Amino acid sequence: MAALENASLQACSLSEQEEEEDALWEKIESARHQLTRSLNPAKLTPYLRQCRVIDEQDEEEVLNSCRFPCKSNQTGYLMDILRRRGKRGYEAFLESLEFYYPEHYTRLTGREPAQRCSMILDEEGPEGLMQFLLVEVKKMRAQRKEHLLKEHQLQAKNQTLEQEQARLEQRLQELLKVQERCQRLREEWDSNSVELLRLKDENYMMAMRYAQLCEEKNMAVLRSRDLQLVVDQLKCKVTSLEEECSLLRKQASTMPQRETEERGHPDAVSELWAENQRLTASLQELQGMLQTPGEVPVPGSEQILLDILEHDWKEAQDDRQDLCQKLNSLQSELQWAEELRDKYLQEVEDLQLKYRTLQKDCDLYKHRMNTVLLQLEEIEKERDQAIQSRDGVQLQYSQSLIEKDQYRKRVRALEEERDELLSKLSRVEGLNSTLEAQLQRCRGNRSLGKMCSSSYSLCSNLSSTWSLVDKPSDLTSGLTDPLGVSPIIFPEDSAIHSMEGTPDSEKDINRLSTFPFPPCIGSILRRQREDRCMPYKSLSCGSFSSMEDTAGNSFVSIPPGAFSSSSSSIYTRVKSETCLSMLTSHQEISRRSLVVQLTSMGHPSSLSPREKRLGADISILGGNRTGIYVQWVKPGSQVESTGLREGCRLIKLRVPSLKEEVLSLENCTREVAYLSLLHWDEPSSLVFQLDLQGYQPLREALEEGKKFSGDSFYIRTNLSLLEPSDPYALCVKCREILHVTDTMYKGRLEWYCSRVDPLTMRDLDKGTVPNYSRAHQLLKIQEKVHIPGQQRSHRNNLKKRALDQLRLVKSKQQKSPEQPCQQLWLDPCSDPERSLKPYSLVHPVVVKTPRPVVLSPSCIAPRLIRNLLDLPTSRLDFHVCPAEKLTEGNPSAAHVQEPPVSRNAPQERRESSRVCMIREAMEKNKHCLLELGVQSVRDLIKREIYPIVIHVEVTEKNVRGLRSLLGQPGQRDAEVLKACRGAERALHALPCSWARVEPHAWSHAEELPKVVRGCIFQEQNRPLWVEDGDD
Repeated sequence: MAALENASLQACSLSEQEEEEDALWEKIESARHQLTRSLNPAKLTPYLRQCRVIDEQDEEEVLNSCRFPCKSNQTGYLMDILRRRGKRGYEAFLESLEFYYPEHYTRLTGREPAQRCSMILDEEGPEGLMQFLLVEVKKMRAQRKEHLLKEHQLQAKNQTLEQEQARLEQRLQELLKVQERCQRLREEWDSNSVELLRLKDENYMMAMRYAQLCEEKNMAVLRSRDLQLVVDQLKCKVTSLEEECSLLRKQASTMPQRETEERGHPDAVSELWAENQRLTASLQELQGMLQTPGEVPVPGSEQILLDILEHDWKEAQDDRQDLCQKLNSLQSELQWAEELRDKYLQEVEDLQLKYRTLQKDCDLYKHRMNTVLLQLEEIEKERDQAIQSRDGVQLQYSQSLIEKDQYRKRVRALEEERDELLSKLSRVEGLNSTLEAQLQRCRGNRSLGKMCSSSYSLCSNLSSTWSLVDKPSDLTSGLTDPLGVSPIIFPEDSAIHSMEGTPDSEKDINRLSTFPFPPCIGSILRRQREDRCMPYKSLSCGSFSSMEDTAGNSFVSIPPGAFSSSSSSIYTRVKSETCLSMLTSHQEISRRSLVVQLTSMGHPSSLSPREKRLGADISILGGNRTGIYVQWVKPGSQVESTGLREGCRLIKLRVPSLKEEVLSLENCTREVAYLSLLHWDEPSSLVFQLDLQGYQPLREALEEGKKFSGDSFYIRTNLSLLEPSDPYALCVKCREILHVTDTMYKGRLEWYCSRVDPLTMRDLDKGTVPNYSRAHQLLKIQEKVHIPGQQRSHRNNLKKRALDQLRLVKSKQQKSPEQPCQQLWLDPCSDPERSLKPYSLVHPVVVKTPRPVVLSPSCIAPRLIRNLLDLPTSRLDFHVCPAEKLTEGNPSAAHVQEPPVSRNAPQERRESSRVCMIREAMEKNKHCLLELGVQSVRDLIKREIYPIVIHVEVTEKNVRGLRSLLGQPGQRDAEVLKACRGAERALHALPCSWARVEPHAWSHAEELPKVVRGCIFQEQNRPLWVEDGDD
């Protein structure tokens, strides 16, 4: 029973302890959120490990486990471990809070911290506590040192800020003064503006008044003219009234005669009327007598009398009737005559009025005509003066053009004379230096004459080696230039050979010789033979139409109208090259020279002098976008007999001079097609087909006068054209993108193009640029202008190095073959002629996914990447890939282009794993930060991964600000600048566009990551321009 009671008591005590512990932990759990957000588990775990409530495995799991990426998760897991430890865990946790976080201890327990460390005393004893306290003291001292260092830094920063504040205050005072002055000027400007507005209003009112007065004057003139017309009409009316009065006077004088006549007529009428009445009465009496027959017998005499009377009466009646008719007719004639008279009088008056009006109008028109004639005479005089002045200006302009052409010719001649003088001066300087060196050596040591034979062989080997270094293309390619072009060689006279026959390499060889020996005759003859065998890069021709050398070798006949002064060179599919030849001082340049060159043409004598080319019998249009079409065929020519006519599309061309090589004309430009057809001499070698459907749009556009572009491609310029002689030429800078739309602009061999906006790919301002061959010459000229100083320094270095090798052969060891050459890293192209590409054919590539990022130069890339990742929210946008393993001993070996043969299987697997990592980062919508060289960037582009290459430009002013980003401390500024410039030169060999961070965009190293980040986001939104054949 007692045992059962003890067991029950123990169980009760255990349950009470568990309940007490649960209550305590529930109190801690109530503040779990605040504790997990504010506690640092790295500070608590050493104390808890000393208290033996956790071990090293628990500490490692809490601090370094992948399950707990943030501190709040780690703190929560640590609290869960302590809760599983029971009451000891609770006490150790409270003591750690009491020691490190007294505010949380007070909040949980309500007591002030005493910092007794009782559990460490119980577990470790005084020695463990002492060791723990010593460790904590060391930590506190380290923290104090950090705080002091930060305080010192803050003080220094405070001083700089105070200086900056003083400078800004001074600047503020200056700005306030400038603001006051600006305010005064603004007030004066306002007052002057008000005065100007007032004067403008007055001027406007005066102009309005002047216009109103002019209008009133015109109205008065019109009114005076109307009044003059009214006066003339009144005068005419007065004259008509006077004439009418005169006529009335005349009529008044003729009135009595007419009245007498009128009176006479009524008397005769009345007499006739009375006689008529009398006869009527007698007739009635006779009739009355006849009506009473038989009453009274009529005697015979009376009967006869009656018959006579009756007969007379009838005759009188007839006469009377005739008189009446005559009277009526006379009255009607009189009335008609009076009407005609009135009508004619009225017409006369009207005609007189019209006559006077016309007379006045005629006088007025005569006056106006005289005025107009006077004005015409003045205008003719002014016209004659203008014509004379125009003729004078045109004469001056033509004279200025002639003088300009003369000046151009003179400038070209002077440039040639200058080049000749420079070459002579360089030869004289070389000869002088050689003679001085030989003289010094002769005076210095005459006892070395026994070693002449061995030194002669050594110098001969050295000279042959150096001739390979200076001109490798002369021995490797023979008579073929870097692009595979076989130039046509002209025999030169001995004068030109004597002027140009001594190359700089031979002068260097003579200066490098350490023993006095004269050049033998055999070496001089050998050098002359080698100089004759070397291809000339500049040949001269007299004209474009007939280009024949002295040996009878003919060039292709080209129409003179197909060329211009600004673009006088030909570019075929392989290459064509032209250049001004080096003439003597007494010769003049008549025009620019031209040389057509084709691959594998063989000896020039293989071309017949009178060989007829068929390209002159047709004309073409189109380009690489539309195809090449025939526009015109010469009637009756050999070309027409083969079936070639308008609308045919050209497919291929077989050129016998190119070893039966087939030139495809389907996707070539109009310039290439035109120059290829100049070598067409067999009708059967041209392949074509009729394509009226494709030719019809070109013909309609040509007939309507619309602008159409048969060519369309994008190029990137590798040279600057800032001072064109043609006013219609386009000024371009290096690495600009151009859209070429016509390779034979206006029939000339120059390209019409437009500048492309690199962000929107829209065409901007337009103009012409030289074609590929002419641009290649300009680029070589620019390289020759910039390179002489570099070549001279390079030759001096080579001379010093060779002298060291000759004098101190045993003291200077040969470098190992694995160690790369620094010169190759600074200039990745060993042959300068092969690197001269004036234009690069490019195409735009738009990448939507985040592109990987490569930072340059490599000496600041690692630290810059770390600083870039330390920016806020940078972890969400960027992902870091492991750095590329560079060659040991030379960190610049990443820029050396390794040959593909040296890449073994592990390297390929490493590259494939890197590519997979980059693609995974792109799928996660993050930019992958890489440390790669130029060759690795090329490999990524070949795998269709287009990185964002950003180069930070380093100058002498900002190189000190990059000290914190350099991987190797202790480097000199000159070494850093040299490495950075070498990295920039290596980037020019990339087949894609790259961005540059200008020096003025950032002021210190802390600001540079922000600028680089903004540049990355900006380049992500831009289209990428990749060279064709490299993607």
